Amino acid sequence: MKWYDRISGIYDFSLRKLYFKSRKRAVELLDLQPGHTVIDIACGTGNNLEHIKATNIDVTIYCTDFSDGMLKKAQAVIQKNKWEKIVLFQADARYLSSSFINEQTQSNPKFDSVICALGLSVVPHWEMVLDKMLTLVKTGGKIVILDVYAEKRTFYTWLVEKLAKADLNRKIWQTLKKKTTDFQLEFPDIKESKVGGKLFIATGIKNF
Repeated sequence: MKWYDRISGIYDFSLRKLYFKSRKRAVELLDLQPGHTVIDIACGTGNNLEHIKATNIDVTIYCTDFSDGMLKKAQAVIQKNKWEKIVLFQADARYLSSSFINEQTQSNPKFDSVICALGLSVVPHWEMVLDKMLTLVKTGGKIVILDVYAEKRTFYTWLVEKLAKADLNRKIWQTLKKKTTDFQLEFPDIKESKVGGKLFIATGIKNF
């Protein structure tokens, strides 16, 4: 993910406004409650944090990404806003586990929910990462995924895939639906030409 290290400095300038409302909606769907602990996988520069913090709900947030550059930008944002109860750590999402998180953070969190925004279309072996998300969250916990799928491939699909190093052919929500209960699917109102396909928010509850 050295590509994301290189673009970390301009990522927010380029994309923060575009996905702002969709990220806000994804955070709303986490159904956060006081005392909850949430993990943000493929957190990037921390664009979900402002929406979580805006709820004014007392929660603890763990954020992980494979890109050191993106995490450094997230850390700068956290320090600038003087946000507390946020833990950052670098990880390959394919190999996340409770023991790994304990080793990296010297803590033993139990996650009430997990969010992944624009990550599963980028990471290698996305189904493996989704399984890790399900493993980490408590039974009854909420999984929220914000991402893009190209039902019809266009020039814009090709362009986004090149710029984001992404694969917009992944039917991520279908797998989530099979592995969770209370599944829901929403399509935010964003032109497909701007994101390369249909932007979607998929949610489900872990039932095992």
